[in-house]
Amino acid sequence: MLGDYYSKKMSGYGDTGVQSYMEKRLTDLHYASVDSVKTVKDKVLAFFMGVFLVVILPYLHLGVFYLMIWVPDKPEIDRKSCSCNCFDTVFRGRYENPGKTPYKHIYFNSTKTSLKVWIFTVFFVLMGYESVKYLVPLVRRGVVRRSMLALYLVNLYPQYYSWWSYFNYYNEEFFNYYYHHMFFTLTEIAATCMVLNLCDLRNEINSWKILFIVTINAVHILVASMDQFLVHVFLGLGKNFQSTRDIGLMVPDLLHIIIPVYVLHQHARKKELTFFQMCTREEIGIFFVFVTLGVIIGRFV
Repeated sequence: MLGDYYSKKMSGYGDTGVQSYMEKRLTDLHYASVDSVKTVKDKVLAFFMGVFLVVILPYLHLGVFYLMIWVPDKPEIDRKSCSCNCFDTVFRGRYENPGKTPYKHIYFNSTKTSLKVWIFTVFFVLMGYESVKYLVPLVRRGVVRRSMLALYLVNLYPQYYSWWSYFNYYNEEFFNYYYHHMFFTLTEIAATCMVLNLCDLRNEINSWKILFIVTINAVHILVASMDQFLVHVFLGLGKNFQSTRDIGLMVPDLLHIIIPVYVLHQHARKKELTFFQMCTREEIGIFFVFVTLGVIIGRFV
């Protein structure tokens, strides 16, 4: 009797333990599946958003701004009578030979320069895609820092302009401004990487991160002003498209100073500190040193 009693009691404890274990496992499985679904949705949405970005920018550039606004008076091409005699036809294989080849939407010669154009294109496309892939989950999960997301968005034009410039440098073999532009591109990419880091609310705002962004864009503003901005815009000696381009490149640089400084100021207020208490003397000194060096390098490169 006593043995049966203990046996039943222990069996009850065992059933309760198994039930608790199964409930826990099912709960874990449920949340794991929910997280998995969220991850899949993030990846799918990021893919389509990335594709949209790299597709829409050239369309807005050539299909809208150029075709409809800047040069709407360009005559249409007669596709039946036109021909091209500087097309090497390599990518056409045995189907065509050099000469007066008929109309095609895209011609390209199989040269080392064409490969360089392709390398730059792939590099910029992947940068755009990967940045969107990084940002989409942050936005969907509500952990994006909106001020930094705004900086990323306003910097799309300068990044796209860089790709288009390199495309034309190589395509036309005109390299007068190549290394000067490369200076802007590399420093711009570095600043964008820091902006992307701060887009995540979980990444803490630090004075050195803010000064990193501000330093680079202060250099851009000073060098660009000495290059052509003052002459084209303030003195009015540039053509309309040159002034528009210069303003389009200058505004993101200005915002990359104004917004980060404001973000650091707000961060300092939350900690009941002043803006300059957030920055050490060494950081401020380094800021002026790097701005000076950046301007010197930017002017002479």
